[in-house]
Amino acid sequence: MALPRLPIELLDAIANDLSAPDLAALSRTSSLFYPIAQRILYRNLDLSPARRNTSVVLTLARKPAVARFVRSLSLTLDPLAPALRPFYLALSDALAAMSELTSLHLAVDPTASWILTPRTRAITYPRLHSFTSSFPFDAHVTGLLERTPALERLELDTAPVPGAQPLPRLSHAAIPHLVHLMGSCQAVKVIVPGRPLESIHIHDGDLTEDEVACLAQSTGHIAVLGAITSALLVPFLQSLARHLPYLAYLRLMAPFHVSAKLSDDNFYEQVASTLTSMPELLDFELSGMHWGSSYQANEKGCRRVWQAAPMSVVPDHHLEDNFDFTSDYAFVY
Repeated sequence: MALPRLPIELLDAIANDLSAPDLAALSRTSSLFYPIAQRILYRNLDLSPARRNTSVVLTLARKPAVARFVRSLSLTLDPLAPALRPFYLALSDALAAMSELTSLHLAVDPTASWILTPRTRAITYPRLHSFTSSFPFDAHVTGLLERTPALERLELDTAPVPGAQPLPRLSHAAIPHLVHLMGSCQAVKVIVPGRPLESIHIHDGDLTEDEVACLAQSTGHIAVLGAITSALLVPFLQSLARHLPYLAYLRLMAPFHVSAKLSDDNFYEQVASTLTSMPELLDFELSGMHWGSSYQANEKGCRRVWQAAPMSVVPDHHLEDNFDFTSDYAFVY
């Protein structure tokens, strides 16, 4: 059978098994294979100076039709060798043509968030479900979020908005499917209310009991929380138990007062009692220390009992429920 008569699905299957250099060679063999190879070649892009392929951005800026083939884009630039403004202008134009993106990762100059705002017409990303960037939470980021109705995962830099500037606005209808958020306290205050968050990681600021009440405004069941706090630990945990009853994995950094409490048996008992009041909790880590627990049986069945005495180092193979801290629910600091 002649190649032109083969089903397009079969030609796609053949091309899918080829490496990038082979696809580039295939695209030059005939007009039949050129669009097939090009579509697959640009589908998933991982660009960085180390790979010596950042010039692809310039190609995509010049050829919007090719940019529409991109489904996944990861761009990492060297902060010690910053790119010039013309490169960022080209990146902005390329992004404005990538209407079929499903995943976007940008580790670039944090002050270059303006590239997210198209220079000509606004573009919607109806299939984008994951956006990770080095950008802080600002108006350019919220402008993108207004145009990503399918977004489920959002990770931003933790740089706070300068005190003299108001927090950027985000409409209630934006990102209605968001379940995972990593960012600053300020971003959390704006994004969480009214959205179905399940996993939240706050890497800056000082989470207070009032802000815990803000987390409770999520329409989802928050199961994973990582945060820093200087609040008194026991009242803070009580606030979490009251507002976030579905917490399963909790990691807190409390560097300012925990060290003074570590020799206080009463402190352990209070923490253990509060953790017991959180029925879904499976793992708790405090300032790098894993808080031990075990199941105990009684006439009402089994229940989790938390460590109420000074802690010793818990080997990894003793962690409850074999929780994988590299999974989607991992805590990242």
